[in-house]
Amino acid sequence: MTDPVRTPAPPADEPLSGHHPLTTRPSDPRRGSPPARRSLRSRLLRSIAYGLALVPVSLLTFVRTLLGRSDAVHQTWRELARFQGSPDPIRLRRPGLFSSLLSAVVSLVLGLLSWFLVMLLVTAVVRGPFYGFVEHGPFGPGTWGGPTKAGAWAVHAAISIPIVVSIPFILRGLALLQAASIRRLYGSATSRMVLPATIVLAIAGGAFFYSWTQQL
Repeated sequence: MTDPVRTPAPPADEPLSGHHPLTTRPSDPRRGSPPARRSLRSRLLRSIAYGLALVPVSLLTFVRTLLGRSDAVHQTWRELARFQGSPDPIRLRRPGLFSSLLSAVVSLVLGLLSWFLVMLLVTAVVRGPFYGFVEHGPFGPGTWGGPTKAGAWAVHAAISIPIVVSIPFILRGLALLQAASIRRLYGSATSRMVLPATIVLAIAGGAFFYSWTQQL
């Protein structure tokens, strides 16, 4: 009886033979449930953590790119994408130095914007549903919902609810857009709007963040 011939497995960055290079690989059962089965709350929490991690990760990839450690940069982006559940940024091409540095800078700006949104989220929670615990008055006629504490509390809570609900979805959108820009960097086919949307958002976010720091 002859032994079956085993075909060697392709390299990690190479597409499987006979499949489209952008085909999603089967999930490893050892890594838990696939991204599609994660709850909405889990996806939102991971996207918030993704946005907070963008600042240190972007700085790390910037330094590693300057040092010529392109393999380490690619692995860092892959691990971050897997954490969120985004498609794996398979390396179909090796980006140049300028493209890699630009991607790190844009990611850094999006990370700073994410930090600002998280701070705004925390502020909206503290001064919304918990307004009465942090503000003890007096509540003058100029206070939203004043002059009573109950009225001011109710109005601030009502105003904060849309902010608290919407910011996690905005952060998820930022995380997905940044992850798509990384896939595009390594040669994956993405929407034509990914690159211009990422650049415009990074410029607008940088300007908004700068204007906010001038008010401190």
